[in-house]
Order: sequence, then C-alpha cells, then structure tokens
Amino acid sequence: MRKHGGGGEIDILQPEQVEEGPVARYLLDPAIEGKIRIGADTLTPAARSERMSRIRGRDTGPEMRVRRLAHRLGYRYRLHRPELPGRPDLVFPSRRKIIFVHGCFWHRHPDPDCGLARLPKSRLDFWLPKLEGNRARDIENQKKITESGWRVLVVWECELRDASRLERVLKTFLDDEPS
Repeated sequence: MRKHGGGGEIDILQPEQVEEGPVARYLLDPAIEGKIRIGADTLTPAARSERMSRIRGRDTGPEMRVRRLAHRLGYRYRLHRPELPGRPDLVFPSRRKIIFVHGCFWHRHPDPDCGLARLPKSRLDFWLPKLEGNRARDIENQKKITESGWRVLVVWECELRDASRLERVLKTFLDDEPS
C-alpha cells in the first residue's frame, strides 16, 4: 500500500509482511497503528548503483583491521581458502581455527543494539530475502566447518570499535586449546 506523507510517498507494510526479529521490531511505527513505515531512497538510481558497485567482498576495511591485529599479535594465517565452506576471511590451519569478519548490514548482525544492522528504507521486498539468505548461508557454512573439526569465531564490524576487547577475544580464541 502506498500513502502520501509530508516528505512524499511512503510504503506502508503490514507487520506480517516483514520477518520478525530485532531489526524488524525497530521498523514498527506506533504513529501509524502498528504498521511498518518505509521511507523513500534519497539517492537517484544511478547514484545508488554507483555506491553499491564499490562494495567489495574481500579485503574490506573491517577485514584488514582484524588481519593487521592478528599479524601484530604474532599469528600467521591464510586468506579466503576456497576449499572451506564460505571462503573464511582468516584461516589458521595449524590451529584448525577460522575467523569470519562480518559486516553488520550484509550479514544481519542479530544484536538489537547494533546500529549498523539496520534495514534499508526502500525495496524491502528485495533486501529482506537477500539479507536473510546471507544469514542462512552463514549459519550453514559455519555448521559445515565445525562438523569438519574446525573452530569458528565471527567478528562483527561493530565489535571493531573496542580494539582492546577485540585483541583479548582474538588471543583467547587463537590460544585456547580444544577440549
């Protein structure tokens, strides 16, 4: 359903049209009686296309920060091993450990306090299935990896804000011997 508002047209969706979860709860707008309000995109289609085309799948800023930290701490690793499900970002073969560095938006960080995991304001019919598909694929890949004897750590983009905490997490994960 489309409705005209002060800032132009907006999409109004019923709550059952959006998957439940912390991100969807944030979209509920009590001012329009429990419906979900989706604002219009502020960029032209060409500008949006240009911006989206610059998004990379590897060697991202967050990934590079984790790689530099692991290297500075003395850990050596391999990158993006194609024989492992999901092509993990950092692989520590001798330790049988893997680190995925996930962007909160692209991988749907489930933490409700993560401001980076918010949904786009437009085209939810496209974005919800895409992002949920990413999340389901991540879970399946992690399951396959752990079943084959590897241990997995997921570092979320928002966790990079606290460098000292991240350093402790990496050291604990990489130095811990499996029981």
